[in-house]
Amino acid sequence: MRRWVLVLGPLLALLTVCLVRAEVPDSLRLNVPFQPAWDAMLEVLKARDMEVEQADRAKGTVVTVYREYSSGPMTDSHISKIGVKPKLIDAEWVKVQYRFEVEIQVIEARVTVVTADAKIKALKRDFLGTQTWVEIPTNGELETDLLTGFGKQLFGERFELTKRKKGFWEREPRYVPDSEQTIPKVVGPERPTPP
Repeated sequence: MRRWVLVLGPLLALLTVCLVRAEVPDSLRLNVPFQPAWDAMLEVLKARDMEVEQADRAKGTVVTVYREYSSGPMTDSHISKIGVKPKLIDAEWVKVQYRFEVEIQVIEARVTVVTADAKIKALKRDFLGTQTWVEIPTNGELETDLLTGFGKQLFGERFELTKRKKGFWEREPRYVPDSEQTIPKVVGPERPTPP
């Protein structure tokens, strides 16, 4: 029994992370040349007070400096707004920070693909006062907000991200009628006439 618990524990954690990552928005494929897309992304990051740490135009990558999202007593509840908060037994969350890693790739002369990924980390303090940074899986809220702002910068205020179709495991369960209601009223050699 213990082996199953040891094997299933990490698998369930991995499945949870995979389901959470499914909420992250897909890359945006735009019929826009590279330069306007690049300029619009830098404008959006600047408008959100995100300091750019590294911008490599040749590779099409932009990495921002970590920015504080929350600190103090409200940190615990604020982590859940942007990521999946791990359970703490004998520690507390002190602060949470995030940064963006953006890729703008040229597909054709007038077609670019823009991908945004948020990296979140939270500072944990245990009961002895030791502090360590913990990576927090994103729930897609930061990426959705950034890509929506980017789209509005290019196309105007009416821009909205298209919603991804839900996969099988993300769908709401459907009502299944009782087994008595599902018996087909078909007569044949395999199934006698119903009474």
